[in-house]
Amino acid sequence: MDILTEKGQETKRQEDAAIVLWHNRYPNLRYIETPKDKPASVDGLIVKNGVIQAVVETKCRKCSVIEFSVTWESKWLVTSEKIKKGASIARDLCVPFVGFLYLPDAKILMHKTLWHPDKGWVATLTEKETRTQATVNGGSVIRLNAFIDMSDAKTIFGDKHDPEFK
Repeated sequence: MDILTEKGQETKRQEDAAIVLWHNRYPNLRYIETPKDKPASVDGLIVKNGVIQAVVETKCRKCSVIEFSVTWESKWLVTSEKIKKGASIARDLCVPFVGFLYLPDAKILMHKTLWHPDKGWVATLTEKETRTQATVNGGSVIRLNAFIDMSDAKTIFGDKHDPEFK
């Protein structure tokens, strides 16, 4: 599995840093991970007082805020299949489906509700078949991808500039 490689371990460290930012900002909302050594359909759950509050898809992208905003137009590329599975699981659990996008170079975690049980899809996204990197370890594949507008995502800053950073 990808997690067992050097690049996979780097991605795991980045995801761990994102989770720390989440817990610093929202200490009552625990991020519970799914097993990283298995192909889980989602990356985690948000739990409060033992009750599931949301299903989460987490991705890390090595780019600056400027690059994400200008080059990528604040659009987060995620495999459409992952997004559809996450929304399906959230629907079955009657909770929102949330996207976490972490930019490790900037130490910024963006989070946004993508699907809500009362409203359906609440995020603006488009789908397009594109060639992308197959896995964290490289390779190339053509597949249907979702491009999610993150321009209005909530942002957690992981440094002293964030007034709520602990």
